[in-house]
Amino acid sequence: MHRVLPAPIVEVDADEAYRAERPVRSGRPWVLANMISTFDGAIEVDGVSGPLGSAGDKEVFGAIRSVADVILVGAATVVAEEYSAPSTSVSMRARRLAQGAWPVARVAVVSASLTFDLGLPLFDRPDQRPIVLTTENADPDRVAEVQERADVVRAGTERVNLGAALAQLGNLGARVVLSEGGPRLNGQLLAGDLIDEFCLSVAPVGVAGDSSRIARGTSAVEPHEFDLVQVLTEDHYLFLRYLRRGRLG
Repeated sequence: MHRVLPAPIVEVDADEAYRAERPVRSGRPWVLANMISTFDGAIEVDGVSGPLGSAGDKEVFGAIRSVADVILVGAATVVAEEYSAPSTSVSMRARRLAQGAWPVARVAVVSASLTFDLGLPLFDRPDQRPIVLTTENADPDRVAEVQERADVVRAGTERVNLGAALAQLGNLGARVVLSEGGPRLNGQLLAGDLIDEFCLSVAPVGVAGDSSRIARGTSAVEPHEFDLVQVLTEDHYLFLRYLRRGRLG
């Protein structure tokens, strides 16, 4: 894998490439997002992102995950991608500690309705309980069921208040939160100006179709400007790292 920005062009290790200062932001953790897209804007094939990846993309994916204390994900993405508990291997623990992260990441699922299946792989590990972010108005009986498999955090009423939820994750000790989507979660984070860093893998693939964008919402928001601070490349893939303008990292 080579870094082409900043110059000069050099061969790099993925973990080293994504090691950076990520300060806590005004009472909440640093928030970064990571997505993959084809060059024509598709984020999935047959409903999942896996077919778009490569060996280099998996390396970058692992490097980015290694810096995060919490992996934030929407319930629909948990179901579609069949999320499971993060790795607890000795090598991964060492990799994460070298980045200043918790030894094991925790997954935080965003869901106002709590209609996901508690039989999903993510909820099968009592020693790695995920976090579920939901609303104050969530059905109390369903909340009680979820609490048997996960730790529940409530924020907001009709919709999960992501700013307040992130602050509560910060109270748990999280310093870096990684959003892995889907598009509606990314859209809500962008609408709230809560994304400090965006990492985008661009696959050398065109699929057309009607796939969603990497972020979407119910209405347009004021554009938020990001600076391109790093470009890596391997096997015709591009790995782009953006920082929200004015936020050092």
